[in-house]
Order: sequence, then structure tokens, then C-alpha cells
Amino acid sequence: MLTLLSDCLLAVVLFVLFWYVARVSRNIQGAFTWGAAHLVYTIGATLFDAGTATFADAGLATAAALSTHLGSAVLCGGMAALGWAVVQFARRRALHRLEIAVVPMAVAPPLLVWGLGGGWEAQSVVLNCVELLVLLWMIWHLHVLREDPYRLPARMMMLGCGLLAVLYGSVVPGWSLSHFGFDEIWVSVDLSIWFMLNFCMLMLCSFRAAESLKLSAMFDPLTGALNRRGLHGELSSWPDRDQPGLSVIAIDLDHFKAINDRHGHDTGDRVLQRFSETVRSGLRSDQLFARMGGEEFAVVMPGTDRETARHLSERLRNQMMRLEFSPPEGRPFRVTISLGIAFGGSDGEPFVELMRRADDALYAAKRKGRNRVEMQP
Repeated sequence: MLTLLSDCLLAVVLFVLFWYVARVSRNIQGAFTWGAAHLVYTIGATLFDAGTATFADAGLATAAALSTHLGSAVLCGGMAALGWAVVQFARRRALHRLEIAVVPMAVAPPLLVWGLGGGWEAQSVVLNCVELLVLLWMIWHLHVLREDPYRLPARMMMLGCGLLAVLYGSVVPGWSLSHFGFDEIWVSVDLSIWFMLNFCMLMLCSFRAAESLKLSAMFDPLTGALNRRGLHGELSSWPDRDQPGLSVIAIDLDHFKAINDRHGHDTGDRVLQRFSETVRSGLRSDQLFARMGGEEFAVVMPGTDRETARHLSERLRNQMMRLEFSPPEGRPFRVTISLGIAFGGSDGEPFVELMRRADDALYAAKRKGRNRVEMQP
């Protein structure tokens, strides 16, 4: 009894920790779900085990039966919601309709047993079957976390889920339930594994938060393009960044300040976002797109000849001309861009110098009337 109550207190502490993680790092899907689901699961386990035993010892048969059935339903619902959390975290997405239905499907069997007049033993078999299925579901989704630093804690969670599956599943075939839930060794092993699972989930959340901070330091939050730091970070990993065959396109949105002044910054932000979406949709995976500041952007392309670079530039220019923007107030308008292209020389040259020459070509395009492409040798 005391062990389970202390586990409830720990579950409350863990809920607060996961809630805080989710509040501080809102992009970590599954963190809050895990904390809340584990708390619900622990409450259900306490009702099912300690509550049933306490009321039974006091001679309160009706209260003991109510604690058994409610505890089983709450426990199964919490267990299924833990599966929700793993799916959200591992897949980095919202739940699908069928996945949302897992919790109602997990709660239904205990309620059915209750309605049919089953007792503690029947509920034990049902909840162990539900737990076994959810644990296998969690293992299936955890296996996608193969990259470091997620790999080790994810594999530890898979091991823990596997051990729990053996622990819970071993009870079902033989219906050996006389000491289930009250054997101190069984409970100690069960709680230890759950402690490991919670610790590993906190590790995974901390790694995801660190990854988010790294990405925010490398990417422009408005457009999703690399910032200057991110661009130079990516280039530093290129062994041939100063070799011949590297091309740079410098891009500027024409009269962008006038757009902000006339239509407001919200409309200006939308222009930048749609421009960025247009550029990214036409690039290969080995080509880099960066926001250099304000309305100035750059595309870096390895192994690209002059004709290919010019064709890409003209295509981007024409695509932008076709886009129409409708501000909340005022008439719809279109945006043009100016582009300057520079190519790495036969002897190679530092990227900074290549970028400077692309800027020179861009300024030449702007001097010649904008909405055009200019090329440096």
C-alpha cells in the first residue's frame, strides 16, 4: 500500500516535470501526454491494487468491487494514452483517427467485464492483455528512433517495454492470479522498470529540446531558410566548398520596404514566406537556401553549370511574377525579384569572395531596372 502511494506521489512529480518540458519547449510532441497518461495509469493501478485490498480488508465489498472496476478502466485508459505519447514523440506528428480510438478501445473491455459481473480475476486478465498489446505498440514506434542521441534511451525504453510485456503477459496464460499485484518482488520489479521508462522519456525530451535550440540557431523562424550562421555551418561540412563548380545566386525582393509600408508587416511576412516556399520547392536536396538578412536571400549550388543556374534563376523569377498577394486592405499586388549569379573559378576561391561577386551581380540587376537576372563570370 505504502509503495503504491509513494509511486502516486512520484507520478505527480513526473507530471509536473513533463508539463514544464511541454510548456517550455512547445515543439516536443508527446511530453505532456506522457506525463498526464502516466499519472492516470498510476492512479488506476493504485485503485485496482491498493484500493481493492484496503476496502476488502475493511469488509466493504461494494467499495472494493467499484475500486476494482474503475481502477482497471482508468489503468487501461492511461496505458493506451502512454502509447499515444510514444507515437506523438517518435513520429513527430498528430495522432491519426485510428490511433485516437485506441484509448476508447482500451477502456471498453474493463467496462464490459464490469457490466457482465466479472470480478477482480477477470479484470486482471483483461488489463494485462491491454497492457501487453499497448507495450508491443510502443515498441513498434520506438524502433524508428535509430539516430543518435535518441538511439540509446529509445532502445532502453524498448527493453523496458519488453520486460513489462513478459511480466504482464506471463500472468495471462496460466491465470495464476492469487498473488498478482500484491507480491512485493513483483511490484518492485514493475515500479523499477516504470522508473527507467520515465527517466528515458525525460532523456528523449531533453535531446529533442537541444535539437530544437540548435535548429533555431541555424534557421530563420519566419521563412524556414538557413540563416547566415546556419549557411556557414552547412558549408563548413562541405569538403569541396571552395572548389570549382560551386554556384551562388543572390536574390533580393524588389521594393520590399514599400510593400511593408503600404500593406503592413503581416503582409510583408506572408510575401517572404511564399517566396521561400517557391524557392525551396525547386531546389535539390544538396542545394542550400539561406536568408542573408531582410529581403536578401542566397541559393548555393554545388556542381552546377552556368546554363542550369541561369535556368533556375529565370524559373524562380517567373514563378514569383505569377504569384498574386491579397492584403486585408487595398488592391491585390504582385512581387518581382532580382537575381545575381556567380560561379566558382577554375582555381577555386573562398566562398566569401564568391558571395561578394554574386552580390555585385545582384546590384547590377537592380541598377538595370530590377526583375532580371545578371551573371558574373
